[in-house]
Amino acid sequence: MKYMSLDEYKKIFLESIYSLENIAKYLQPKVPILSELQLTSRQETIMILFIRHNDITLGEISERIGISKSAISQAMNKLEKEDLLIRSINEQNRREITMTLGEKGKELKRQYDAFEASIIEDYFSQLKLADLQHVQQVLRQLESTIKKGEESPDDK
Repeated sequence: MKYMSLDEYKKIFLESIYSLENIAKYLQPKVPILSELQLTSRQETIMILFIRHNDITLGEISERIGISKSAISQAMNKLEKEDLLIRSINEQNRREITMTLGEKGKELKRQYDAFEASIIEDYFSQLKLADLQHVQQVLRQLESTIKKGEESPDDK
């Protein structure tokens, strides 16, 4: 097996990032409400997480994004103002906040679901399933490698 230099790894890394950025750029117009809303990337991430996992808590969002609950709460102020999310107190546990989609949030979810379906139908279905499964496997390996490398010595 040929040894790859760090420069070769760097080239692959940068080209992969560039490809992902281009994919995002090409696909972003397929969810027109996102550009209309002019959300920050943090607010957009919160909305996408909530759309994918509508029972997610503020704490789980905080953990996934890697920012404090108060920062999440601040980002959510605009989401509430835009009628994307509605926060309310959980009547069973008054210390817990529940979130539901507002009217614009429901429209965003509808567009996002249609977006995912079109990506699968228009693009993913053109690729071999085995190739997609291999990409998924490699991404999981990379995720695992990064996670292990970023764990603090106390976590290991």
